[in-house]
Amino acid sequence: MKLQSIALTADNKLEKINLEWDLCVAIGYAGRNQESVKAHVNELRKIGVPVPEKTPSMYWIDPERISNNNTLWVIGNSCSGEIEFFAASDCNGDQFLTIASDHTDRALETVSVSKAKQTCSKIIGNVFWKMSDVRPHWDQIEIRSWVKKNTKEEEQLYQDGTLASLLIPEKLLELATEDKPYPGMLSYFSGTLPLKGDMCYEGEFRMELRDPVLNRSINHTYTVCTLPDRN
Repeated sequence: MKLQSIALTADNKLEKINLEWDLCVAIGYAGRNQESVKAHVNELRKIGVPVPEKTPSMYWIDPERISNNNTLWVIGNSCSGEIEFFAASDCNGDQFLTIASDHTDRALETVSVSKAKQTCSKIIGNVFWKMSDVRPHWDQIEIRSWVKKNTKEEEQLYQDGTLASLLIPEKLLELATEDKPYPGMLSYFSGTLPLKGDMCYEGEFRMELRDPVLNRSINHTYTVCTLPDRN
């Protein structure tokens, strides 16, 4: 998979980048704080998702099903998003990150987490930051999402925290490298944060990655469009 995109530099200049990856993994239960991990496990247990064999968990997904579209088509009304960051490298090995949502089919998740993640395409931002520009103040980077079920309702804060809640990128990349099923360049989704309320399966999903040190943000919004689930 090759992706031409834009990187916002530390001095607020836009540069073209070419990212490449052969494999992609959605890393689950990747919190540094195990209490946070347990909270997310409990959220999923409530909807029938089995407790994972181990944490963090590696869920390999189709590397071609990653886009920065503003519309996400899903089957049925049991799919929901969760805030993460997405990381990939260019041909020189420089890593870049952006905001992302690991949209997942929660009904299918009760049968197979891997298949549930494979069912939905993954949405990422259309602007990246160079990892080395933010790594010195990594734990201060803020990450949050909002949901809006329909045009008549107000937007609700869905998830809110900082990257201090997640494993550092070097550890995530190490775990993914140890588990990868085929050789090649890796991209990965970081794992998520606990919800502020109940899961939302419809409407609009807005996500933000904010750097308070360099005073900049990456924002992306997408609308979930539900297709009939038929036998």
